[in-house]
Amino acid sequence: MKLNTGLWQGQSLKLNMTQQLTQAIELLQYSSQELNSYLENKALENPLLQLEPVSHEERKRSRENSGMSIDWIEEVAVPQSTLWEHLISQFDLKTLTNEDRNVLSLLVDSMDENGYLPSNVDSIFEVGNLPRYIEMIHGLEPAGIGARNLKECLLLQIGRDPDAPEHAYVIIDEHFVDFCEKTWKKIANEKGISLADIQVTADYVKTLNPRPGARFSVDLSHYIRPEMVVTANRDGLDVALLHGNVMKVLYNKGYESLISASEDEEGLKFLRDKRQEFQWILRMLDQRRSTLLKVGRSLVERQEDFFRFGPKRLKPLTLREVAETIGVHESTISRAVRGKYIGTPFGTFEMKALFVSGVGKDEDSSSSEGIKAEIMSLVNKEDKQKPLSDQAIAVMLKEHGMSVSRRTVAKYRDQLNIPSSTRRKRYE
Repeated sequence: MKLNTGLWQGQSLKLNMTQQLTQAIELLQYSSQELNSYLENKALENPLLQLEPVSHEERKRSRENSGMSIDWIEEVAVPQSTLWEHLISQFDLKTLTNEDRNVLSLLVDSMDENGYLPSNVDSIFEVGNLPRYIEMIHGLEPAGIGARNLKECLLLQIGRDPDAPEHAYVIIDEHFVDFCEKTWKKIANEKGISLADIQVTADYVKTLNPRPGARFSVDLSHYIRPEMVVTANRDGLDVALLHGNVMKVLYNKGYESLISASEDEEGLKFLRDKRQEFQWILRMLDQRRSTLLKVGRSLVERQEDFFRFGPKRLKPLTLREVAETIGVHESTISRAVRGKYIGTPFGTFEMKALFVSGVGKDEDSSSSEGIKAEIMSLVNKEDKQKPLSDQAIAVMLKEHGMSVSRRTVAKYRDQLNIPSSTRRKRYE
């Protein structure tokens, strides 16, 4: 019997350790928001664990102490009207019949988050005089609302703008595909419009809003909160965790006397187990902070030029290299950077973006991200009337110490969503 009891206890201990190891791994890979959700669930299960939300002042102080110079959007949802409320409020309900109100409400309800009606709205709603109702919606603000496609959205905005370029409506209405594909000479020949005038229309269209309803569906939960920030000082670069992102974990001392005085063995065991769990959570949170800080410091050491001079100076770096530096397995590094961001003097970046490959065996050891940044810079500075070809960019990159082929330039340009030189050409 004693042997069986010992085996059972050993298996139970092994199972408990396995569960704790699994949870420790989870804690490491959680972002701050995910970690807060995890702690909230634990607080519901463990009466000894209390959470104290970080105040706005503490969060602000944490960022200031870390040297943050980024303008942060307040993480408090500002009450705003929904798209439905905004549109319905513009109708004079007193002049509408019950049927009018019902149809208009249904149409507004059917819009997507960008303010578009379904493209097949005619077949969805079997309503008499449907075009009249759609026209009423098209007269609302913001301009472009209730469109059934991008072309109609642009035309609605152009039609209501007295300052729109002379040929804008005709170009979009009759040659939308040619305009988008930049086969402008075809438009010029058929309509007798100069390429310069088409360019004026192109510049104007860029000022229009292709998603007029989007501002009513802002999701504050998607704002990025960095786990750590890197700042420059006289002595070099400094990395610090933003402690204000995670709620404070406190011990509920009110239960301490119960643990000491309890004669209920079952209740006493429960409280002792929860105290042990509380202590374990504290240790794992400390371990998470320690690991993240080590990873951050290793990144600063190995990508120093990136943090000093920007994305162009990003070097090839693997998970294994950082793992060997801090003495852990590369899977630990992968979990540590998963879904996390780092604040830098040049903006906020995904931590995994700092791990990049080289461009290939036959080319130099520059990082792919560094080359992409240089391509972006060259395109931004080019003469738009004589844009650079991929071959010209490859030659200029070589002059900057980055030896890559024309084919590689074309591949990276596509990944950056930069059009070809033909499509980038401007006509003045």
